[in-house]
Amino acid sequence: MNARHKRIQQTAILYNQLINFFWTILAFAPVVYFCYQYLPLRLLYIFSGISCLVIFLPTSLLNKIQLSQSSNAYTKIGIRFIKKYTQNGDLVNRFIKSQHPQYKYADNKQAIKKLIGKSYMQEKFHYVVFVFFMCIMVYAIMRGLVGWVVFIGVANIIYNLYPIFLQQYNRIRINYLLQRQADL
Repeated sequence: MNARHKRIQQTAILYNQLINFFWTILAFAPVVYFCYQYLPLRLLYIFSGISCLVIFLPTSLLNKIQLSQSSNAYTKIGIRFIKKYTQNGDLVNRFIKSQHPQYKYADNKQAIKKLIGKSYMQEKFHYVVFVFFMCIMVYAIMRGLVGWVVFIGVANIIYNLYPIFLQQYNRIRINYLLQRQADL
């Protein structure tokens, strides 16, 4: 890897980590505060354990519970808007390209194929956090803390549900791209 390519990769990593940091703080700050104020430590461990079970879901199951096999369904729920403001999203990539015009997120068939595995990993991560937030919401409901349920529910949709849909949408697009390349 030459020095220029390494500099471009470091720039991409920096910008993507900044956007990750922003969304993570935005979603987790209220959840951490809620857990500190209301959740017994024993339940925190139990909820964490339950959530981590999602890691063992096979990709075949993720494919079965996917929202749609068509990118149109994702477009209808606003995924292209969300895609602008995420890791490796449109704005981050545009900003990197403005500094490094030769930048490409994936520049060959092998790199594109690796994106599929990466998307499953990211989807599982968001499912883990989604289940954890749901456990917290159920506990908040049982305690009668309706405001917290709504607040954490909105955070769950923004931080987890839409990113899950984004990974599904990305796989549809990647597979379409790979199919087009195979047809050439």
